[in-house]
Amino acid sequence: MTACAVPSTSDVAEGDIKKSEVLYQQALEKVKKGDLKAALEDYNQAIEANPQNSDAYSNRGNAYFLLKQPEEAMKNYNQAIKLDPELSRPYYNRGFLYQREGKPELAVKDYNKTISLNPDYIPAYLNRAVVLSILGDNQGAIEDYNKVIETDPNLPQLYFNRAASYSELGNPEKAMEDLEKASQLFAKQGNTEALEKTKEVMSQIKQ
Repeated sequence: MTACAVPSTSDVAEGDIKKSEVLYQQALEKVKKGDLKAALEDYNQAIEANPQNSDAYSNRGNAYFLLKQPEEAMKNYNQAIKLDPELSRPYYNRGFLYQREGKPELAVKDYNKTISLNPDYIPAYLNRAVVLSILGDNQGAIEDYNKVIETDPNLPQLYFNRAASYSELGNPEKAMEDLEKASQLFAKQGNTEALEKTKEVMSQIKQ
């Protein structure tokens, strides 16, 4: 039995490419409405119409991920990357899946690739910071948190997380500065639970 090759874009009729894009956009709208199974059907048809639609594979992977089918999600991310190695989002999606599966080394590689292809994609820096801290690279985590904070200086969790990295590096002064900032922002949000947790950590550092 001979394997069937995936057709190149030039082998796909223009009408099928357009049909695939329409179905792909329909699927995105259904995802927004929370109708994942219906979205999956549209992604399937989009890929059937144009097997080169890498975006459809990547987002079908997301649908599988949300439907708690990680193996199918991984297959789709891998196929999206195979079809278009210069597309950043599938690497990010796969990295997030690796992160959720407790594979931080693989997650970092995919976040690195995401950032190399799209240096302005801030979520990749945020997730990489979390993973780097897990791997013990707290200096790298701090650098990524710095990047994210430049973009969104009013998100208290960023300061809380960066404080943990400063603390791990033996810099309690910087940690306290970040915790003070985090507590101010949590208070402003009215997030009393997070505020109390932040104050507890501050008390531990002062001891």
